[in-house]
Amino acid sequence: MDPSSAGAGGNSLASASCGDAQKRRVCYFYDPEVGNYYYGQGHPMKPHRVRMTHALLAHYGLLAPAKMEVLRPLPARGIDLCRFHSDDYVAFLRAVTPETQLGQVRALRRFNIGPDCPVFDGLYAYCQTYAGASVGAAVKLNHGTHDIAINWSGGLHHAKKSEASGFCYVNDIVLAILELLKLHEVTSSYSARTCVPFFFQFFSAFLVFFWFV
Repeated sequence: MDPSSAGAGGNSLASASCGDAQKRRVCYFYDPEVGNYYYGQGHPMKPHRVRMTHALLAHYGLLAPAKMEVLRPLPARGIDLCRFHSDDYVAFLRAVTPETQLGQVRALRRFNIGPDCPVFDGLYAYCQTYAGASVGAAVKLNHGTHDIAINWSGGLHHAKKSEASGFCYVNDIVLAILELLKLHEVTSSYSARTCVPFFFQFFSAFLVFFWFV
């Protein structure tokens, strides 16, 4: 199913926890190209699983406009990524390719690029795609057009300000929270305590950015 072909519905079943028993307005960000990115043979991180998840959703009829609105994300711009990440790190991600990495040994070491976080074809576009989806989801929530916004390609929470870590290059969670904070102004320490329970793993980049600033 082409994400752009979905209607403007997006109403899930009423939630028992919702006092007014209203249907939740759900949107789901998906780029069909995300499954084409390949970390390399034997690597446990497989973006193709996002495509498999999308196929399952389609099979079960969950992509119908009455269930959720399917949206294709806008790629995150460099300026968007630099809201958390350093300029030189983002510039490196934009420029490096499998063909040019051999001449950038020092930069690879500096930015923690290696077996866990390899350079592969389309690396920067991949980062733009999943980060753009998470930021787009936050925008939808801020605008109040949807109650639930989903990005199954995101959640790459290990990425740090100036280096990759744990299969993650760009920290889309931090970027999404920064977007949410444009509307929901709270103190830094309070925002960290509020957001941590929403994630299943505790991650250092999030802690450093939101707890100690």
